[in-house]
Amino acid sequence: MSWPFVRFIKLPLSLLLFVAFLFTGKAAHLVGGEMTYRCLGNNNYEVTLIIYRDCLSTGALFDSHAVMSVYDQYNMLVANDSVPLLRVNGLPLIAPNNCTSLPQSVCTERALYVHTFSLPPASGGYTITHQRCCRNNTITNINNNSSQWGSTFTTSIPHFDFTCNSSPKFRGDPPVVLCQNVPVKLNLGANDLNGDSLHYELCTPLNGGSNTGGQIAPNPATPPPYQAVPFLPGYGVQNPISSFPAFYIDSQTGILSGTPNQIGQFVFAICVTEYRNGIPLSTTRRDFQFNVTNSCRSIIARIEDQAANPQNLCSGGKIRFKNISQYAKTYLWDFGDPTTNADTSRLANPTYFYKDTGTYEVRLIADPNSSCADTTYALFKVYDSTRVEYVYQGEQCFTKNHIDFMAFGNFTPNARFFWSFGGTTSIGTNSTQQSPQGVTWTKPGTYYVSVTVVEFNCDYTYGDSIDIFTRPEIGEIVPSGTGCLPHKVNFTDQTVAMGPVEHWWSFGDGNYSKAPNPSHVYTTPGLYTVEHSIKSLRGCIDSGYTKYQNVIEVYPVPFSDLSWLAKEKSIYDPEFQVSNASTGHTSTFTILPNGQEIENLSENVFTLSDTGNFEVIHISYNQYGCSDTLFDTIRVDDPFTLYIPSAFSPNGDGINDKFTFKMSGISKMYMEIYNRWGEIVYSSSNPYDGWNGNHYNSGKALPSGVYTYVFIGTVKDGAKEHVSKGHVTLLR
Repeated sequence: MSWPFVRFIKLPLSLLLFVAFLFTGKAAHLVGGEMTYRCLGNNNYEVTLIIYRDCLSTGALFDSHAVMSVYDQYNMLVANDSVPLLRVNGLPLIAPNNCTSLPQSVCTERALYVHTFSLPPASGGYTITHQRCCRNNTITNINNNSSQWGSTFTTSIPHFDFTCNSSPKFRGDPPVVLCQNVPVKLNLGANDLNGDSLHYELCTPLNGGSNTGGQIAPNPATPPPYQAVPFLPGYGVQNPISSFPAFYIDSQTGILSGTPNQIGQFVFAICVTEYRNGIPLSTTRRDFQFNVTNSCRSIIARIEDQAANPQNLCSGGKIRFKNISQYAKTYLWDFGDPTTNADTSRLANPTYFYKDTGTYEVRLIADPNSSCADTTYALFKVYDSTRVEYVYQGEQCFTKNHIDFMAFGNFTPNARFFWSFGGTTSIGTNSTQQSPQGVTWTKPGTYYVSVTVVEFNCDYTYGDSIDIFTRPEIGEIVPSGTGCLPHKVNFTDQTVAMGPVEHWWSFGDGNYSKAPNPSHVYTTPGLYTVEHSIKSLRGCIDSGYTKYQNVIEVYPVPFSDLSWLAKEKSIYDPEFQVSNASTGHTSTFTILPNGQEIENLSENVFTLSDTGNFEVIHISYNQYGCSDTLFDTIRVDDPFTLYIPSAFSPNGDGINDKFTFKMSGISKMYMEIYNRWGEIVYSSSNPYDGWNGNHYNSGKALPSGVYTYVFIGTVKDGAKEHVSKGHVTLLR
């Protein structure tokens, strides 16, 4: 047989330089591609190369020419053509359903290269290939940190193709983006012009090209076999994308289904093989990168599981529901309570109170009035509120303490208990019994005893203090000694006891007190015995008694007094006579207003030189050192006198220029002066001002004549009012 002539294309230098410039840029931009062909007849095959590119990457644009290389079954190069770029278009963002919106941050472009080869039927057929580096370095399921992995897009023409076979061709483009946790059901089916049977499967992406050695776009492409792109651990041909359930392709329909559950970029490949009479003819491989994002917006109804909030298990029938739905604006809850039709709510996070225990199926509809509404159900269990308390009985006196506890409350026989006794006991410091018995503490004291009940992952704690009493030991401080009347004594209790204690004090003078720390004033001289009794009221019931015989002696005090011949004298006769009138004393000490100090006063005469009230201090002492002090007051009066002149001459000669008066024995005064028409021409309450003959002293000079005055004075002695009226002559 004859082999076809191999064609080598000589590219212009300028084009080679342009292509080389493109290859020097970052090439990490390819996201997939595929190669198919259609038989045109007369051994002519129209080969279509589709390459997908991430249009948001920083990599190079599509190549202006793509090299397509043809090999025979012996890997001999039959043809090697540089095919110009026909057109470029962007892939649409198609949501997986009408109720999901996709993010606009993903962009994929599609480049189309079409070329016709004339290939006569040949043994083993032909392999047509294009290779290009490099894939994105952000891919999740392969190690492409250095952008070392490229792509091989290839197809094959069958052995001795006298039937003008065409390869299977995918009906549409792959989706640009998938949504995390949103189920996928993609129709990736293909058409076959010859009506051959088609079989679909997940297959291996192929490597081609290199980012080193000038092999970014090999020219010519290398012959088969081609290297598979290795997946990272956890991924593989049948598990190229993190998904639950795993991705699966229907071998007969080409429908790909699954639910991606991890964001990222995932390389995968789908192969469709055509069969005729059970014999495989050719395979079309679609190599593509799926972008899985969590930025999709799809209404999802979700209820937080009851176990996530233990309080919903512990609060009786009061359940607080937490709504964790996504992208919904309105809600409709049905709490599944069969006893009422009012068990619904439109709140986002409602609270509902169930009247009985049981298991309830709760329904939540997200956006209930929308065609994109989503519904979910959850089971909630309602228990009685977990509660615990305890009571106890037994002996609390330390020498024979023995306590039995009994727990009660809301709990089932399956509940667990944890006791803490606050100290060391005969059964330890803790217990897991429901109701510990025979608990004996090793030391007296106050202990905080708590019990915690645990049930349904809920816990509740109750605690209280318990006293283990010591026997009371009476004690006190009773000041001993002597004192003068009135004698105040403070008594101090020093009893050692736990719990309340009753006191009784007797002071020996017929008076008593129940206060623990009383004070008492003795008002009668004598020798007194003090008694103190106690009685404990709780715990160790016991009593105590102490007696202090003749512990306090109270002495009498003298009576200090003076006898006066007269306690009030005039300034004109200010002589006073005083004598001692004290009783029950042995000595005295007297201080007189004139500064004289007298010991053991009998009788004394003294004179004062000024008016007013004066204090006399007289102290009496007895044989016990007790004293009494008298503060007595005597008075020297200033008698009432008043002199008012009958005339004055305000002529500036310094003699009788003012109308003034002299007075004594007056505490305050007021004067008014009238002219002959009864008009007031002067008034004053200051005895030192005087009238200068002018109108109110500052006005015009008044004429000579007779003027009338009225003088009103308050006499110090008895505060009596004295009024004087008369005439004064003004001479100029």
